[in-house]
Amino acid sequence: MSKEVQKLKHSLGMSMVWILLILLIITGSTYAWFTFAGRASTNVTPMGGSIGSGKSSLLISNHQSGTFDKTCELQLTGNPDTLKPLSTADLNQFFTAKAQDNQGITVLYRSADSEVDQSALHGTVYLQCLNAPCEVYFNKEELNLGNDVQVLAAMRLGLKITSHTGTQNLIFQLDDLGATGNAQSVRTISRASAVVSSIASSGKASYVDDPALKIGAYMAQAGAYENEYDPGSTSLCALDKDEVATVEYWLYLEGCDEQCSNPVQNKATEIRLAFAGVDAEEKQQ
Repeated sequence: MSKEVQKLKHSLGMSMVWILLILLIITGSTYAWFTFAGRASTNVTPMGGSIGSGKSSLLISNHQSGTFDKTCELQLTGNPDTLKPLSTADLNQFFTAKAQDNQGITVLYRSADSEVDQSALHGTVYLQCLNAPCEVYFNKEELNLGNDVQVLAAMRLGLKITSHTGTQNLIFQLDDLGATGNAQSVRTISRASAVVSSIASSGKASYVDDPALKIGAYMAQAGAYENEYDPGSTSLCALDKDEVATVEYWLYLEGCDEQCSNPVQNKATEIRLAFAGVDAEEKQQ
């Protein structure tokens, strides 16, 4: 067994899924909202580890009742052959473009609620913190959402997390993961840095400021010792001892993003979603 595999098997702080997503878009389109014509496939790579100082373990499952382990096989409700840009402000309502003017500005939308699973990668996993309370973060060392700057700039990762504190909807920009300042931009809506929040019966949109958060603040940091983790700036959620949290996730293109345009065609990205936990007692020290 290689040292790298041994390190992963003994690494603290990981409950992860490995998602391989090939993004391929139809060429020749004149619109900024595109239909992808590639394949989206998933694969799980076993990784090992528990979290914190040994008091607790963050485990993952594809069923709420378990079995919980250090990794799980994804069972996606949305695993489309084609990916289509969507716009959402809250992960509850989704919209897609219906018409654009001669300057390429989207002027009419329609609801895409019934077709989210044909337009985005969508699934649910469950996290359990055994033996002690913990705070959950992304695992900075293992999180891999690709390295193509145009895709990172246009993509969003949405999480709907339900725990004892209630349900929170978090949408993340992925710009912290690459030098996205080099991504090409084009305005496709009437205002900047906005997403669609609702539409009238005519299809005219109401916009709100883009609610997406910087993902970097939600990552656990490497600790002073090998295979140890320190808390990040902000946790995804806090779990009580043995509590099970539901994590519904969407990986999608935000169609109102200024980088969601022609240059995002024919791109490939490798997606690895990884969670880490820090003992709640340790965080307070």
